[in-house]
Amino acid sequence: MKRQLTRRDLLKKAGTAAGAMIAAPTIIPSSALGKDGATAPSNRIQMGLIGHGLIMGGHRGYHLNREDVQVVAVCDVHADRREKAKAEAHKKYAEKRDAGTFKGCEAYHEYERIMDRDDIDAVVIGTPDHWHAPISLAAMRTGKDVYVEKPMTLTIHEGQVMRDIAQQYGRILQVGSQQRSNNAFRKACEIVRNGWIGKVHTIYAGLGSFGPPHNPTAQPIPKGFDYDRWLGPTPWFPYNEERVKGNYGGGWRRFWEYGSRKNGDWGAHHFDIIQWALGMDV
Repeated sequence: MKRQLTRRDLLKKAGTAAGAMIAAPTIIPSSALGKDGATAPSNRIQMGLIGHGLIMGGHRGYHLNREDVQVVAVCDVHADRREKAKAEAHKKYAEKRDAGTFKGCEAYHEYERIMDRDDIDAVVIGTPDHWHAPISLAAMRTGKDVYVEKPMTLTIHEGQVMRDIAQQYGRILQVGSQQRSNNAFRKACEIVRNGWIGKVHTIYAGLGSFGPPHNPTAQPIPKGFDYDRWLGPTPWFPYNEERVKGNYGGGWRRFWEYGSRKNGDWGAHHFDIIQWALGMDV
């Protein structure tokens, strides 16, 4: 007949197990402690990169090469682009000695999948302009900081909503307007703001030439491309490569629906410099 386990027996066994745990050494890799130049996992920012066209190529390379960042998710409506970005992340982290905590980079079709993840701290948004505001707002509402390419929004109202949501949720919202880092533009603003050329009454901005908006003929939608999701909140038009490609001389930038033509897209740089020079950017 088996003897019933008493409370004293239970405490005795628990004490023996605890003693064994204390006696056994716990081995922690130095990389987890941030030694020898490694960044501790607790100090890494976990990033999601959304939209893998032209501009994201530079952002992706930058973040993959930072020791204090790990890219854990990528997203694009083009299957080939998101899989290429995922493969690039895996290759980069496989080459790093201190990336032992890296558990893989997921490739998503829908940006909402990134928003659902509590382990992602921040996102970089490099989609066409018409998606900047909706994705930024979704990210901030789910506790993520945001770096979004210019233009931040397509309308003044969208910008006001973005500002309010960033304040409400206590998030960092940064806009990629790198033209401000150019020495020539900084010097021009310094000259104007110090009154070295006298009182300014008129400013002209040149945006360069670009193709007129038009309605191209319908083409078959390529396999692996979700055209409906690419269109998102904009009106529906038949697919044509010219409507979605991202080259700076044409593509979606020539249409009003996606970036207010060059006025809203490239103009975001030059109009911003004008505001800066006049002291009206506060």
